[in-house]
Amino acid sequence: MIEGRERVIGYILKGYPRISETFISNEINLLENLGLPLHLFPMRQPRERFTHESVKQIRASVDYLPETLLVPLPRLLYHNLLLAKERPEAYSEAFRIMLTRLRRSRKVATIKHLLQAGYLVHALLPGTNVCHLHAHFAHSPTSVALFANKLSGLPFSFSAHAKDIYTSNPRQLKEKMALASFVVTCTEYNRRFLQELTPGGPSIHCIYHGIDARLFDGPSEPREPSP
Repeated sequence: MIEGRERVIGYILKGYPRISETFISNEINLLENLGLPLHLFPMRQPRERFTHESVKQIRASVDYLPETLLVPLPRLLYHNLLLAKERPEAYSEAFRIMLTRLRRSRKVATIKHLLQAGYLVHALLPGTNVCHLHAHFAHSPTSVALFANKLSGLPFSFSAHAKDIYTSNPRQLKEKMALASFVVTCTEYNRRFLQELTPGGPSIHCIYHGIDARLFDGPSEPREPSP
């Protein structure tokens, strides 16, 4: 990190902006209003042509991770090889974890998550003053955050919501929680489930998704009744 500059929280997202994840953009907007500087690292470009007005108010810088392996593979390999040369022990540990998870899941996405994390750490994080990584959803974004933690030493946390909790491999979810600084979820039921999954694990906080009640305000000026 660069001394004397404001510390930044890096947000790893599945996609941004997404109309189905307005609760995330609302959270980002609120954190910025509270004075927290953020830098967004989505794993996917937006797929809708429209978005909510609140997204336009977000000031955070946005850098997209390469979405697939096919076209960006040379770029991903380039930065990962340089990172492995610069930090051989850290990269070996991350690679070992990737192989363990790959044998367990048999999913090529596991390789992609390591390469995306290496790209994030080597190509995107330098100069940003990011001091902590937070991932939204316990599956792919948190996998990238976990590998980035191993490659950079930056602490990470994640928000777990619904499908990502109950369809994730329990063993891999427990591993993510064991390495995370803390976990956030959106219902008390989820919090209890996660606590039972990892007794003695990290702090698990229940934070409900808020709704801006001003969206439901009536017109400020009384209207004349129509005939």
